[in-house]
Amino acid sequence: MQKLKVEYQRKENRGILTQVNTGNWKQLNILEIKKGETFGGHYHKEKEELFYIVFGIVEFIIENEQGIFTELLNKGECLLVEPYDKHTLCALKDTTIVEVLSHPYSKEDTYE
Repeated sequence: MQKLKVEYQRKENRGILTQVNTGNWKQLNILEIKKGETFGGHYHKEKEELFYIVFGIVEFIIENEQGIFTELLNKGECLLVEPYDKHTLCALKDTTIVEVLSHPYSKEDTYE
């Protein structure tokens, strides 16, 4: 697990461009999680996942060989979940997240 900073942001009269991350991503998802609900509770052996919080607040619980970690993410923050990081997302408010994956979703690479 790595908490990341956005790579670049440009603000101007027309609006804001935010470059979250440059990488070799294969799938993009939008998660809309209602307050009090959870997603995840699993890990992947191959896939990396990058989560960018568009709106709301989410608590990430990460379990790996180093222990159990909790990371609170707010609007504009991002987190990289690496292979073998068991991850659970808990929405503390209604939350919208952009999720990008290094490999397309596969049931065969999802473990409880």
